Amino acid sequence: MKKLLFILPLLLLVLGFTAQRILDDKLKNLLQQFKTDEESAKLNLFYAVSGPSFYIPNVKVLKDMAVGDRVSFVNSIGNNVKEYVVTKEFVKKYNQLREDRKPTLPEEPKYSAQLKEEHRTNLVNSIAETEKSKKQMAADQQAMFDEIINVYKQQLAEIDDPEKTMFKPEMDEYIKQGYQIQMDEYKNKLAEWEVEYPIDNPNQMIKKWINAFLDRSADINFDAKLEKDKYGKMRFVDQQYEHKDSQWKLYFRAGKETVTAARTFAQNWLGEIK
Repeated sequence: MKKLLFILPLLLLVLGFTAQRILDDKLKNLLQQFKTDEESAKLNLFYAVSGPSFYIPNVKVLKDMAVGDRVSFVNSIGNNVKEYVVTKEFVKKYNQLREDRKPTLPEEPKYSAQLKEEHRTNLVNSIAETEKSKKQMAADQQAMFDEIINVYKQQLAEIDDPEKTMFKPEMDEYIKQGYQIQMDEYKNKLAEWEVEYPIDNPNQMIKKWINAFLDRSADINFDAKLEKDKYGKMRFVDQQYEHKDSQWKLYFRAGKETVTAARTFAQNWLGEIK
């Protein structure tokens, strides 16, 4: 078996698949046209699967191949990607991603007693800072600081007044209710996360990636006509195709044979994933 080698990932026609092994010299020479290093290719592949996203480095290279070679190339790359996504290296990256996407537990709320003491501390500090600033000003400018200090002192005096304070017993009930709502949302998201990202098992993520490719490549009209505009750029005659997104147009340029081969491989792989 020859040396491991990855190409720039996400050749359109293999759902962003990346080659892990070079099967023959002809394939090796072709892959070398997609200049990259192994680690970058692996990383880009993981980002694509987890996106999911798709990137096409050089459609022209694929279009220049004979039809039979395109299909073989797609299948070779697809098979190698299938091998890579079950390696310990890939699963380790997946588990880290899983933790990164785990819902965050809501912080314990602060209730009225704690909030009141924090507010009291802030007022005391504000009075001290304002008095310090006042002393640094000219005498004729100190009056405005006195007004600010008096406001702070008034608020400090009212903080324990049950008739005037904002920190009343009913406040705690609202805080408690809000926290319960957050906890309920967290539990729901956690349950969804556990289903979407089972530990040591990236299959759900891979299935999502494959399905995204199948969805986006399902309606390509390879018979759509092109013409040159006045600037010499090729455009679709039918404006509905001209307004398609760049991914659709890349699928179109890749050609029916390669896209069909990729879809066939993807559908077969999808059927194998438990």
